[in-house]
Amino acid sequence: MNIEVNVLNEIMSTIGSVSPETGGIIGTQNDVVCAYYFDRTGSCDSNTYKPDTDNVNRVISEWEKQDIQFVGVVHSHEEKQPALSYADIVYAQAIMKANDMERILFPLVVIGNKARFIMYMVDRCGDVTAEEITLI
Repeated sequence: MNIEVNVLNEIMSTIGSVSPETGGIIGTQNDVVCAYYFDRTGSCDSNTYKPDTDNVNRVISEWEKQDIQFVGVVHSHEEKQPALSYADIVYAQAIMKANDMERILFPLVVIGNKARFIMYMVDRCGDVTAEEITLI
């Protein structure tokens, strides 16, 4: 998956610099992740990130006017949980169903001594793959 360097840097400087279970959304244009919204008003605790759907949906509507397609939700986990949880996968499937999507990007920022970014993709069956990242 292609991602703009500035978008990855923004993700890492927001989600990657605060406590786990914060998040946001990502968008693409021409198959490149080029848009990111940090969900400052989403609710989170030590185990869960819940987007502020009103704000997130407003951003998605703004993106659509710019021909940017919503493609996923990015959030963070602690270092001991570097993979998507069952709840993450179920949530990804619900988003796909609601938005008539075949797959969704569900990247994780893993917070530890050094934060790291893993680009996961989930399909409608719940299969998860880690995607190779190319910085643009």
